[in-house]
Amino acid sequence: MKTTEITIIILYILFCILLGFWAQKRITSSKSELDEFYVAGRKVGPGANSLALLSALGSGGSFMAGPGTVWGLGFPFLMWMTVGSIVGFAVASILVAKPLRNSRKVTVSEFLNDRYDGGKFFKITIPVVIIIGSGMYLMSQMKAGGLITSYVTGLSYEWGLVVIAFVFILYVSMGGMLAVTWTNVLQGLLMIVITLILCVVLIFNLPYQWTDFLVESTRLNPNLGEVGATVPITAYLGAFLTWATAVCVTPHLVMRIFTSTDGRSAKLSLNTSMLIYGILMLGLVLLSVPFIGTLGEAALQNNASDMWLLLVAENFFSPLLMGVFAAGLMAAVMSSTDSLLLAVSSAVAYDLYQGVINPKATQRETLKVSMIATWVIGIVIMLMTLNPPEYLVVLYTGAVGLMVASFFGPMVLGIWWKKANTPGAITGLLTGGISFLVAFLIFEMPYNSEILVALPISLVSMIVVSLFTERPSQQTILKMENYHVDEVIPYRDNDIKNVN
Repeated sequence: MKTTEITIIILYILFCILLGFWAQKRITSSKSELDEFYVAGRKVGPGANSLALLSALGSGGSFMAGPGTVWGLGFPFLMWMTVGSIVGFAVASILVAKPLRNSRKVTVSEFLNDRYDGGKFFKITIPVVIIIGSGMYLMSQMKAGGLITSYVTGLSYEWGLVVIAFVFILYVSMGGMLAVTWTNVLQGLLMIVITLILCVVLIFNLPYQWTDFLVESTRLNPNLGEVGATVPITAYLGAFLTWATAVCVTPHLVMRIFTSTDGRSAKLSLNTSMLIYGILMLGLVLLSVPFIGTLGEAALQNNASDMWLLLVAENFFSPLLMGVFAAGLMAAVMSSTDSLLLAVSSAVAYDLYQGVINPKATQRETLKVSMIATWVIGIVIMLMTLNPPEYLVVLYTGAVGLMVASFFGPMVLGIWWKKANTPGAITGLLTGGISFLVAFLIFEMPYNSEILVALPISLVSMIVVSLFTERPSQQTILKMENYHVDEVIPYRDNDIKNVN
């Protein structure tokens, strides 16, 4: 057991749990409990939201698993995915940030239901897709949490997973988005600090010039920098496209937009996060990967690739700094895990329970269901993660791909194209989601390339069906116009004439 490291992580985790208790007390004393629980009262400014967005995206699968993934799959694969993530922030700030914030909704499902008046189809189908996609994403984060806990405690991976999963579930079930936001701010700051410290330490400990060091690494691992050596180029394109579109629709990121004070704040938060994430991720990977070759064949074989960054840092940090570093990596894992757990529980409680099963449910009843759902889903995902796949990056990119294939067309076309209607949105969602799952589960396709088939099918089918079916009502058009103005323009509920 690493006493110093585990002491620091325990203190950090206790702080997060205490924050959950504080958030729960504040929520129960608020008149708008649901708004406080799911969107933090819509009062999160651009500074705090930028850090929260950074930590929500900067997960264990990126900061922790990135170097190991590069060593296994090569620089080109992760570079395309990282650049796609950076582009995704900019795309979301242009296409969806202001409209989503102006809609004053709470979840992706609620927004799409309001835009398309899709009845029970949307109310049931969208939460189900969110639960499946976010559940797959959660597996990657819980695996990372289990690995870190195992590293600092000496417990087996399985027991490390159980311990940290219960911590995740506890503070999310208590404090909702309010607790998640403030822990994410802390986690974002911690991620920035530990990444910069590690980068500086690696620069000062280069055994020789970095370019020569990198060449030496490619000698040890010839596939490291060769395009198409480990996976086909279609896998690069699929990873790029997935993350370039993901921020627009991924529920745990979209919920951060809903928490913003206004549309301008949402845009600023996205763009600031984009810059910080890109600099940290590219710097960390480029500097740390050459050191993996120095770990030795035995260390690489006896430890999961997602652990290699910890082994690199261990060569340079004292136990105290390793405790801080491990806590920073845990912060990266927790920040995505808590946001995903909240997205899944809101899909169950807010969208399914209150939206379909019991529309007359009180705020207290909905929050109670949300807490129960957090525990049930969290434990189920924990059990599934006991036997996880090899690469975290590949798993969670596939999870995001399913949600992009299903939601990107209905979301973006619903915001910007007045002819987008309910039949078209239903068709786009179904064809995108089903084609992605068929490609993912049945066909032997390269990593993450399923989106290259599924997303075009979704967009084309939605456009064609919308063009050949009845146009949206005037009321729907007015809703759309309200998405794009600084002050919401009131419309009359009885104005249901079709657009000429």
